[in-house]
Amino acid sequence: MAKKFSNNPIDIVEMPKFNDRAIYNNAISVPVDTQANVPGYAVPRQNVRRINNKKRTKTSNVVGILFLAATVALLYVGNVIAVNNLAKEVNDLNAKHNQIISTNEVIKAEINRKASLERISLMAQEKLGMTNPKEAPVWFEVDSEKEIEIKENLDK
Repeated sequence: MAKKFSNNPIDIVEMPKFNDRAIYNNAISVPVDTQANVPGYAVPRQNVRRINNKKRTKTSNVVGILFLAATVALLYVGNVIAVNNLAKEVNDLNAKHNQIISTNEVIKAEINRKASLERISLMAQEKLGMTNPKEAPVWFEVDSEKEIEIKENLDK
């Protein structure tokens, strides 16, 4: 027979005549609990799986991923800055190389101008008083005896 929990005839609820725990532990589908309407009765939790149950990620995994992403971003930015600095240095060196080549060309042109035969002969005439001979040079022969005599005088 069922027990009564209240003296009010409206609140009278019949208790089931079976073991609730056996029903909840072994049943495939859970019957409606009639005791849930009785005040003071603890209703057992039903193990109902949620369809939208998402797996929670650990905080350490999130922090690790953020740290890894920050490290990759930092390395990438550092690499971009280093490449830009190297490109600037290459451009500066190319400009300096072109300037040196230009200076060398100017110096070569000046050397060619100063080494010209007309300029040298003009300076020889003005500063040193040298002139071109009007007659062809005369060849003469020296005796071998005279040559030996001069060598002996130099050796002494």
